[in-house]
Order: sequence, then C-alpha cells, then structure tokens
Amino acid sequence: MLISELSQRSGVSARALRHYDRSGLLEAGRRSNGYRDFPESSVERVRRIRALLEVGLDLSGVADLLPCFAPDGQLGGCERARRRLTDRIADLDRSLVAITRARDLLAAEVARWDRPALPDCR
Repeated sequence: MLISELSQRSGVSARALRHYDRSGLLEAGRRSNGYRDFPESSVERVRRIRALLEVGLDLSGVADLLPCFAPDGQLGGCERARRRLTDRIADLDRSLVAITRARDLLAAEVARWDRPALPDCR
C-alpha cells in the first residue's frame, strides 16, 4: 500500500511514517516509480510503534521492543521488554518526584501571597 493509504488507515502522518521507515522501524519495498510500498502488516506495526512512543520510549527503545510483540498484538513478557519497561517506570517515578517538588514549591509561594497584600510588581 502507498504511504498515503497507510497514513489514512493508521492515523499517522506520512511525514512520521517516512521517519519510521528511515529509522528502520518499518519495512517498505519500492514500486517501479520509486514510491514506497508497505505491506498490509504495516498498519498493525504502526499501531505498536505509536503505543511504545506514547509511553515515552525513544525510537531505539521502540526498535528494541518491536520483536517482543506476540502475534495477538500483545507485548510479551520477554526479559528485554521487562527490563525496558521497568527502566521506564523508574524514569517516570523520578519525574513524578521532581514535578511534585516543583508543584509544592510553587503552591507554597502562591499561598504566601494570599496572606498580606503585596504591592504590584513593576
């Protein structure tokens, strides 16, 4: 299928699909006119790529985990997937701590302003 059809069926821009192709995440043949020709399985593969990107993996992480998908479309519990996803959870936990700390500092500052009225900043 042409990139325009894959884009329409997957909901992903042709630009992103070209990027995935250049990154080795998608495999496309070439037609005689030079246009990319994607197999039917590309629709599901794009769905998997997007799911992995959505949880914050980079393209290297996506490439590492694509082989871990079972035929039913579920990410298998292979050691590589377990390690990558556990590392990602740890990254998210660290981010949550930092965001919570920043939020608490900002909230404390705003609460301080609610006490006595301060002159306008100029």
